[in-house]
Amino acid sequence: MEQLNRQARILIVDDVPENRTLLERILSQNGYQVGTADDGEAALRSARTFLPDIILLDVHMPVMDGYQVCELLKESDTIRDIPVLFISALDATEDKVRGFQAGGEDYISKPFQVEEVLARIDSHLSIRRLREQAQNANRELAARVEELTETQRLLHERESKLNAFIRALPNLSFVIDENGRQVEIMAQESYLLPTRIEKMKDRLIRDVYPIDVASALMDAVSWVIETGEIQVIEYQIKVVTGEKHWFEGRIAPMEKNRDGCNQVVLIVTEISDRVKAYRDVQRQATQDSLTECFNRRHFVELANAEFGRAIRYRRPLALMILDVDHFKEYNDRHGHPEGDQLLLSLVDGLRQSLRSIDILGRYGGDEFIILMPETNEIEAAKVASRLLESTAGMGKVSGQASSPITLSVGIAAVGDDLGAGHSIEALIKRADEALYKAKADGRNCFRIHGHS
Repeated sequence: MEQLNRQARILIVDDVPENRTLLERILSQNGYQVGTADDGEAALRSARTFLPDIILLDVHMPVMDGYQVCELLKESDTIRDIPVLFISALDATEDKVRGFQAGGEDYISKPFQVEEVLARIDSHLSIRRLREQAQNANRELAARVEELTETQRLLHERESKLNAFIRALPNLSFVIDENGRQVEIMAQESYLLPTRIEKMKDRLIRDVYPIDVASALMDAVSWVIETGEIQVIEYQIKVVTGEKHWFEGRIAPMEKNRDGCNQVVLIVTEISDRVKAYRDVQRQATQDSLTECFNRRHFVELANAEFGRAIRYRRPLALMILDVDHFKEYNDRHGHPEGDQLLLSLVDGLRQSLRSIDILGRYGGDEFIILMPETNEIEAAKVASRLLESTAGMGKVSGQASSPITLSVGIAAVGDDLGAGHSIEALIKRADEALYKAKADGRNCFRIHGHS
């Protein structure tokens, strides 16, 4: 993966020639193809012609600053997916937040460490490649769905040749009567059956399958017999090997048997890989890849709904932003793997301290955000105090000296001045201002917006 990343194209945007030259030399020596631009207009042109895999974008530039350039990049259908990494001497929290709000994927502070820049570039290239793979998987799944739909159409057209068609299909095929009795079983891959064929033949579905699966299958069989239309059902069962597998069952009507009993054919395909791929895509769309809490975009979606409910029904709602104090120094001292482990430990501690209705998200590199429904600012302050106490012992690294970790916390709550016409973004902004105040007051504390 690293070797693939090193073949990538990097566009450097900086109005200072020395900065461009330094970054260009570093990246070229590490195998990247490098392009440069000295202002916003040149950056936009180069992005469309050079088609970089990553853009390193300075913030402070004449005419058009980096935030404006990023917003314009993200408005273009052809280049909006190129990751933008801000690299700037502006190191305040609000500068970083503004960078992420403009659409940036990361923010590197100057003066930078070469190893950090290379590591972040490599990380974002890998993320982009995984995202492209997920998109390709989605397209393949869509193509598969179209293929299966076409198969359904052909099955209906060739109903008179159903028996021969069944024998040609892979996996499992069943003929089931209207009572749920399995009249015929054709299993080329018998290990995917819930039990041996001789224990299933001529037995009722309810005697073989779990209650919930048997009920769903019988409902589908009854619907097919009643309507004459093909029905598709998905279910999960434990097979003879002891493993759980996902299956797609396609049920179509057959002619009645010689006793006048209705029958259907059930064609079963094993789809565990497809289900896993779909769930992986869904997880990538909503979860932070490291901590597995909600990512920023999905958190805001959930928070918007809770905010609307709180305003509509006049219910209390609090929001908390937490930042790990001196996290960069911790990473520099102990390395990024230990830094990642620290964040994982922090998230575990947060989950143990929060309620099931609270919503936890990763807002930035070392920033986390919590939405607390049915909670006023006094109750939120108690939670913040408890979190500060519970994280006081964090930061110990095996075999090394202790590096105590503390948190700074900003709290904002829905009040009379934040109602109809306002948004969750306004509440987040207030919590961020309170966080900035906690940082300014010495860290390792919490501050509530509107309180001195």
